Amino acid sequence: MRSTLSENMRRAMHAQETGAVILPLITLTQEDWEDEIRLVPNTEPVTRLGKVFEPLAFNVSLPDEEAEGVPVVGWTADNVDRRLVQALRLVRGVVQASIVWVLAETPDIDEWPPLEVEMRAAEYDALTISGTMSVETILEQQFGSKVFNPANTPGIF
Repeated sequence: MRSTLSENMRRAMHAQETGAVILPLITLTQEDWEDEIRLVPNTEPVTRLGKVFEPLAFNVSLPDEEAEGVPVVGWTADNVDRRLVQALRLVRGVVQASIVWVLAETPDIDEWPPLEVEMRAAEYDALTISGTMSVETILEQQFGSKVFNPANTPGIF
């Protein structure tokens, strides 16, 4: 899951003082929704490549780079706008998400390569919405042509 940062992002992160603001832009899509949901943790909307990302207070963490386990992105959002909860209640299956980090002054330029993730579960209460998104779903994909199930290999079940 290693990635390279852009030179602008690296400079902003390592500067002793900077005016640069790093923003994660999240796009959520699901087949049962009429339109995708685009969010940014900012006080005003951000336009990226002609698409408007609506402000919502949320935190998103970068995935761990540990050798074991599937990289997971954790996220928490304020539940002040009930539209996100209403959209999550309609979900049947998996929500696809794309996360890209940009600098506020140049939102059309990717500062961190986009992450394509899947959100399989979310929890919410009166104050917050939270969940995890898996980065690599490779452990759920079939490997090889053989399938072991009770129908063709009853001895192992």
